[in-house]
Formats: sequence, structure tokens, C-alpha cells
Amino acid sequence: MQTTHFWYQLHIHRAKVIFLVILLGTTALSAQTRRQGVTLHRLESDKKKIQYGFFLGAHQNYYGVKYSEAFDTPQYDDISSVVSQKSAGFNLGFMVNFRLDDQFTLRTVPVKIGLYQNTVDYNYTDGTVDSQLIESTRIEPGVFLKYRSIRRDNSRMYMVFGVSASMRAGKEDLITNSDRLEIRRLNAKVEFGIGLERYFEFFKFSPEIRYARGLMNVMNNSSNIYHDGLMRLTTHNFTLYLHFSD
Repeated sequence: MQTTHFWYQLHIHRAKVIFLVILLGTTALSAQTRRQGVTLHRLESDKKKIQYGFFLGAHQNYYGVKYSEAFDTPQYDDISSVVSQKSAGFNLGFMVNFRLDDQFTLRTVPVKIGLYQNTVDYNYTDGTVDSQLIESTRIEPGVFLKYRSIRRDNSRMYMVFGVSASMRAGKEDLITNSDRLEIRRLNAKVEFGIGLERYFEFFKFSPEIRYARGLMNVMNNSSNIYHDGLMRLTTHNFTLYLHFSD
């Protein structure tokens, strides 16, 4: 059942990514068509050694679930599956771009705030569902290498790759007598994506699609019905970013 769910998720997200890539590519080709009389904006922007900006983002996230051997024991005879639901979230942050040359840029993100909500459903054989809700505000600094195409009129396509940290903000969860699914405070992610730079008269606008995969097991080392049947939980995020820079 877990394998079937995995391939179903992969098919859904692959279809989304292919659609968004085609959409961005079509927009870029249209924008890069050479037109006579085009006014080139912000030519000095490409020569700056340092550029500042901010971004807004909307993401869809879920946990990758890997069962442990304990899931096949009598303790879990009443649970048919454990499934992470896809949830929406929001993030915003500040960035600093360092020009390496015309086509390579080092992007640093000293400040990024992400709002996350995850739901993990424990599906019982009698049809009932025990949903574990995890909500958190996370601080996620990162560093990325960005490769840009040659500028065509007021547009450039680009690819971006990097790593980021993720730390839950606020106090530790309160200790209770009730068993529940507990998530670690820290995580690390590898990220890659594609985007389009558009030069306007007073600013540069860059929509970007990025995928981030967690590198760590985010599940705490607790022992209860919610933890024993699982070996690993990893984060997966698909995000649409809107970047604004000088």
C-alpha cells in the first residue's frame, strides 16, 4: 500500500512540474522573441556586484512516510496505513545576490520565515481515522547558486540549486500525558528549481518554481503507537516564489 501511494504521489507531482515547466518555457520564448523598438530596462542592474531583494512564496508540503518493521507486528493489526496529507503554506524572506559573472549569481537568504501545517492520518481497519496535526513557524536561511541564460530583451531564464536549514521558532512543545506524533526542531533541505527574470523600469521580477527535499528524519525518538510503526519521515515541498529585486 505504501508503494502504491508513493507512485501515485510521484505521478501527480510529476504532472504538475511538467505543466509548470511548459508554462514558464512558453512565457520565456514569447518574452525572448526579438522585437524592434523594445526598450531595455535596468541595464545597470546586471553589472551590480550586490543586489538586494525580497520574496513571497506559496507552497504545498507533505511528509514522505517510511514504515518500520514494527508495522507488520500485531501491534498494528488495526491500522491499515499511515498517510501524510498535502497541505498549503506561506513564506516570505529577504535575499542578497552576489554577482559572480554575467551568468552566475550566488544567492544568500539570511532571513526566511515559513508557515507550515502537516497532517498525518492513521487509517484504521474499521474506517476511522486518527489525524495528527503538526503546525509550526520555521526560520529557514539558505544559500543557492543561480545560473542564468543570456539576456534576451527584458527576460532571462535561470536554474537554481542550493541547500537550506530549517529551525522551528518558539518554545519546545509542551509535554503532555497523551501520545502523539512529535517532530524534531531542526531539519536540512536540498533545493532546486527554475525561474524567469523579467526586467521592468523600476525593479526586476522573478517567478520561480522550486522543489525542496528534507535530508533528515524529522520524527522524534519517542516510543508510542504513532512512532513505533514508522522508521522515517522526510519533508517534501513544492513552492512558487515571487522575487522582487533592484
